[in-house]
Amino acid sequence: MADHVQHPARPFLPVEDGSSRTERRVNIRVFIYVIGLHVFAGFAMLLFFLGQRGA
Repeated sequence: MADHVQHPARPFLPVEDGSSRTERRVNIRVFIYVIGLHVFAGFAMLLFFLGQRGA
């Protein structure tokens, strides 16, 4: 069996995991989805409005 080897403690170094870039991409995606949803809702309202006028 392998013996358990203890490594000396290393000083704490900050880990760069890209969370700020990921957070920015998520915010951009949410912004696009919100704008897209509003455009779709506006288009649906326009269709309902035009449908009422034609009847």
